[in-house]
Amino acid sequence: MTIGNGLRRVCALGMVSVGGLLAACSSNPFEEQPVPTCPAAYLPKDTAKLVQFAGSGKDLTDVIVEAEFTGYLGDCGYDLDDKTLDVIISPIITAELGPAAQGRSASFKYFVALRDPDGKFVQKSVFDVTMPFADNLNMARYRDEQVTLSVPLDDVWAGPDYEIYLGFQLSADQLDYNRRFGTN
Repeated sequence: MTIGNGLRRVCALGMVSVGGLLAACSSNPFEEQPVPTCPAAYLPKDTAKLVQFAGSGKDLTDVIVEAEFTGYLGDCGYDLDDKTLDVIISPIITAELGPAAQGRSASFKYFVALRDPDGKFVQKSVFDVTMPFADNLNMARYRDEQVTLSVPLDDVWAGPDYEIYLGFQLSADQLDYNRRFGTN
């Protein structure tokens, strides 16, 4: 049996549960079986912000764009028969064009990764974003399409022990910049 659509959606990551319980296969058709909760999601502070500079500059006048994760919407579902966890997440990013911006859009990458209970990253996907800005505004908010990670589990009850990480796919210099100058 698959859980994931309509009223059977289990819970929004970090939000109120949308669904509830699933009817179990037993002699009593009204007996309910609990469903595991969704894994926790994290936005590590050293990858939650991106500052792109023009060339090798690091001055305020060299900033092309500053972007930041401001949240996410998410959900998960379990296929109890196939023992699969499906994580569905949609990042929300705000950005501001800097003085060195050459156009009305900014391009960058972000990742969504899944870490197992042993601390190993078992899945990571990187996504390209081209964020448009209105002609009269240097700030924009962007909500990306839903991203889905699907993980086979030996035991579906281990699903809540997994962790989801979101962040910008940064160069070594960008990561160093975030770590040296801190992020909000």
